[in-house]
Amino acid sequence: MKPEELLKQFELAPQSSDIIIEHDRQLWQARYSQCGKLLVAAGYDGTIQRWDMTADPPRHLPALTGHQGWVQAMAFHPDQQHLLTADSWGHLACWDYREEAATQIWSQPQAHAGWIRALAVSHDGKVVATGGNGDTVKLWSTTDGKEQGTLAHPHRVYSLCFHPDGKSLVSGDLEGTLRHWDLATATVTRELQATSLYADEAVTKGRIQQCGGARHLQFDAAGTRLACAGQKEPGGGFANGTPCVLVFDWESGKPIREMPIGGNQDGFAYDAQFHPAGFVMATSSAFPGKGHVWFWRPEDEAAFFTSKTLPNGRSLSLHPQGHHVAHLTSQSPNGNGRALKDGKYPGGTAKIRLLPFPQPEVETPPAE
Repeated sequence: MKPEELLKQFELAPQSSDIIIEHDRQLWQARYSQCGKLLVAAGYDGTIQRWDMTADPPRHLPALTGHQGWVQAMAFHPDQQHLLTADSWGHLACWDYREEAATQIWSQPQAHAGWIRALAVSHDGKVVATGGNGDTVKLWSTTDGKEQGTLAHPHRVYSLCFHPDGKSLVSGDLEGTLRHWDLATATVTRELQATSLYADEAVTKGRIQQCGGARHLQFDAAGTRLACAGQKEPGGGFANGTPCVLVFDWESGKPIREMPIGGNQDGFAYDAQFHPAGFVMATSSAFPGKGHVWFWRPEDEAAFFTSKTLPNGRSLSLHPQGHHVAHLTSQSPNGNGRALKDGKYPGGTAKIRLLPFPQPEVETPPAE
């Protein structure tokens, strides 16, 4: 299919008629459940927010509470109706998220001694992997939360992803190194390099600062390609750099395509997902009003769809039926050091916009 044909089929264009879910605090990530009936979002206020998407308009359900810090990692169990979440205080939890009065199945309040930045569930649903600011990746039973193993890791972990074959785990770290772990032997079999997503300013500019990292990992359904999202040529205290997704051929470990978008003020690519049609969907965020959404086939030289009308993107989630995308934006207009407003410090806010793909044109039958 030609790029112009793809654009006609998959272009996302915000409309006044779009359904928009608003929340009065910042959200990090929003994902559809496998059935598509619920949309679940991780919050900076330590909550997990849920919406019943079968209602019109979507109905806000009671939040899941129990975390004490930012919830920046979550994943659905592939078979059981459970949700795994982790926060910036090292707390890992498992929930039955379906019912109105949802319950916590198990909890590990001190799973890590510090920030859990990444979480992934194996495709057979037996294991959840976690990693973050510490020097380990840990494996846990999804059934009862008992620790199953530890993988020593030399750097801060930002992303984790299981391969569909069930034999491999990939970790992405601060320095842009992707480690391929053999789960049977708990050893690293090879390393893939995404070093364009990392800068050590202690070396290059004399600053005590390291920037960037492999912020998100995602395999395609067949496990033949791996997408790694982050920021190309990062630098500076304000995260100056170009949003970028790197796509690797899994068998060879070689990069297939570098997918940068925008300029060096557009921040990080925080999320990248493979669409069943074979292209990568990505979103990015930086300062208020900055960021893009873009769709790019790895075999093409350029993205077939880009948009600056959807800035401050933190995540995107394709509905299981494929007819629309839930795009999450979060904004915190009052940064550190700004004056209080009416004696208060306003918190950030979030919006989830449901963006439909173009509907196929229906030919009108000729008049008789």
